[in-house]
Amino acid sequence: MNTTLIAVIAAAFAIWALVSVAKSNLKNDQKVIWFAIVILLPILGPIVYWFKHKK
Repeated sequence: MNTTLIAVIAAAFAIWALVSVAKSNLKNDQKVIWFAIVILLPILGPIVYWFKHKK
């Protein structure tokens, strides 16, 4: 149960990060890099993106 909850939260956070990257004003090459980071590091990537780009 706890593992499932953590996986669902991590997936939701990753989806949020991907949508946020897609909507951002970053250049296309920067978007590709952030997409790769979020996809390849599904827990750490969104956290790094959030701290780097929170408003």
